[in-house]
Amino acid sequence: MLACASVLGMQTLDETLKKQFGKDAQVKTVTMRYDFSGLAREITMPFERFQFLPGEQPAGYKESASVKPATEIARKLWSSWEKVLPSFGAPSQKLIQAYAGKEGGVIMYFRWSGPLPADARKAICRVLYGKDEKPIGTDTKDDLLVADTWCMIWSFAKPLSELKQAHQKRTFEIVNQEAQRWMDANPEKAKKYLQPKKR
Repeated sequence: MLACASVLGMQTLDETLKKQFGKDAQVKTVTMRYDFSGLAREITMPFERFQFLPGEQPAGYKESASVKPATEIARKLWSSWEKVLPSFGAPSQKLIQAYAGKEGGVIMYFRWSGPLPADARKAICRVLYGKDEKPIGTDTKDDLLVADTWCMIWSFAKPLSELKQAHQKRTFEIVNQEAQRWMDANPEKAKKYLQPKKR
């Protein structure tokens, strides 16, 4: 509802395959793709919860002192955000988690002292993708989550890196917990997110 993920249960997937391809059909791998672009900014997302804790990353990765975002624009955002997107100003805090090994990459966290511009997500998307939105159904080297006062960018040379998927799965779980907490505390405001969308 608030963050979109296409998730199909293994049992359902197995049953579907067996119906279509026979009883010997098996699921070998499942790839999860997460899209945080629909996240409502009025829902409070605590900055501190989203960083990988030591040892949480999948086996085969190690933290690295070398900061190597996958794209030139992600590198520019890390080194001088305020030059790339002046309307935001300089972040008051920047953190990065860089990983080497296998399909490593970086997770960059930027926080400001006040709310981001109203069109923050679109502005960042224009810089990252050249459009107001991330292209639907496209695996990209840079992915984005925007909250009210901060944002996070995953920058991985391999868009379906195991490490990136693990962190995005963890992020999805946190987003759902925080969204539920916010909706329980703000039942009137939450009603607009519970209404079925008209087609």
